Amino acid sequence: MNHRSGTRPRARGAVVGISAAGMSLSLALLTGCGGGGGHGTAGGGRATAAGPAAADTVKGPAYRGPALPGFAARPAWSLPAGGSSAPGVLDLGSTLLLAKDAQGGYTNTSAEGMLSDYDEAEPLTLEFRDVKTGAVRKALKVKAKTVEAVTWRGGAPAVAVTSSTTSASDGLTEAKTTTTATLYGADGGELAKVPSYERGTLLDGYRVEKSGDTLRLTPVGGGPSRTVTCTGTAASCTYDAETGTADASVAHAPLISGGYYAGFLNASNYQTEPEQITLSELATGKQVWSTADAKIPKGVALDDKGHPKSEEKRILRIAGGKVLVGWKAGLSLSSGSWIHAWYDLKSGALLTSYQGPAEVLFSPSGDLAARDVVKFEDFPGTAVWQTADGKRLWEQQDGEHALDPVRFTADGSVLYGTTDDKSATDTGIAVDTRTKKVLAKNLPEDGIPSVDTATGYGYVGTQAGLFVFAPA
Repeated sequence: MNHRSGTRPRARGAVVGISAAGMSLSLALLTGCGGGGGHGTAGGGRATAAGPAAADTVKGPAYRGPALPGFAARPAWSLPAGGSSAPGVLDLGSTLLLAKDAQGGYTNTSAEGMLSDYDEAEPLTLEFRDVKTGAVRKALKVKAKTVEAVTWRGGAPAVAVTSSTTSASDGLTEAKTTTTATLYGADGGELAKVPSYERGTLLDGYRVEKSGDTLRLTPVGGGPSRTVTCTGTAASCTYDAETGTADASVAHAPLISGGYYAGFLNASNYQTEPEQITLSELATGKQVWSTADAKIPKGVALDDKGHPKSEEKRILRIAGGKVLVGWKAGLSLSSGSWIHAWYDLKSGALLTSYQGPAEVLFSPSGDLAARDVVKFEDFPGTAVWQTADGKRLWEQQDGEHALDPVRFTADGSVLYGTTDDKSATDTGIAVDTRTKKVLAKNLPEDGIPSVDTATGYGYVGTQAGLFVFAPA
């Protein structure tokens, strides 16, 4: 499953960007230590303010790369790499987080959503920088094994800084290592400490834990836990931290989205009834919607019992009191055709439906979407449509180089991606979202900008440094 938001892209190149939409990260403005910042602890080490915020826009190396459609011709600010690779970045919504090691170089890691990943805790300086000016709003000195993007309550962006302690063996029991995460908000303020932390297990302020054959959601700091419904003989429901989705036998849904959490009925190959997806309120635990009660849209092939021939279905998006569901249209070994259907969560009414693809990349606002790659299948190229009614804006034709979409700009006006043009050294491309007009080509893959959807700014990392551009 790969329903990507235009603001939570696959890791492409050196800059790691994590922001809104696909994981519902809301926006948080920063308060600077220069105006009276405090102290905190991270990973067992003392975190201290490392100096006042810069007053003016940061000036760094000149950008010598290609023009980036949708963004200003020159960067608003830049930073030198300070090493042999581009600085790693976590996008916290209006704030970019970078980490300096003890030698003064910026850290980087190939793992998406990670700024550092050490075997042992290392001294780091975390820089919370204003995305528009580059000014350091707050700097924290920490000792950390990992620095990981997570989400806090309501989907607010946050960062988990971890360290470990080891209790020695007493001669009978083995030595035991425990990892603790200290959580910081986008303003650099400490939110909470999470003992016995495991990477990728914090979502919207809830710890995601395996509980038998299902999942338990436990709020950090106290409150009622929620257990993901997972019924059926030999049923098993799992969580994919990279995509933020819960998976059953053939059904998939965001684990937490829009104040709801997913559940699954008949989640097993041993059931005679179709697998179904439920949505329940996080606040109350009350189930409010289920595909079992939903009207099956036209275009979905039915069996002699009136059930869809294929049990494959997925929640694509939850927004504005509505849920967008993808139903597989028929039986096939490949991804096949799908029907996308909008339902009202309160009344359960089917609002509209249209034919769509198996895999989708949404624009940050969710009003546009592009057909995405299906793993292990030939890709004919992308198409772009309006998600409200399915109106197709354009579709690639035979003879064109297939465009694999990577991300939209914040306003959805430009779609960046890569092509399968084997004659080109660099296959990055930018097209007008409405018309398919090529706006730039032969872009290096690491030159495709990440997007801070809170401000519309874009940023790229190269061996020369980090370059941040205002929207055009």
